[in-house]
Amino acid sequence: MSRGMKKFLPFASLKEQALFLAEMQQQKKRVEKPTLSEDQCAEINRVLSEYTGETVLIYYYNCGFIKTHQAKIKKIDTLYKRLVFTDLTVSFTNLLHIEII
Repeated sequence: MSRGMKKFLPFASLKEQALFLAEMQQQKKRVEKPTLSEDQCAEINRVLSEYTGETVLIYYYNCGFIKTHQAKIKKIDTLYKRLVFTDLTVSFTNLLHIEII
């Protein structure tokens, strides 16, 4: 009776351990939400007020990570303070940077 290649995989023997280690690595990559200066807020406001249907690139904060998204804005919802894209909705409070491409 042979154990095959399993004898050479001592650290991957427990599947739960591998999942836990992957989760720990993901937790280490989290960052705190950055605070925006008045100039950065004014720049975001300027870009949104001058928006005429071009494709934009946004940087936003989501669950401990800074993410990017590139698309056309479907709706600027001032009532609920959010940007609506076809596949994403971003709150103004989570918006970090926006640029027209």
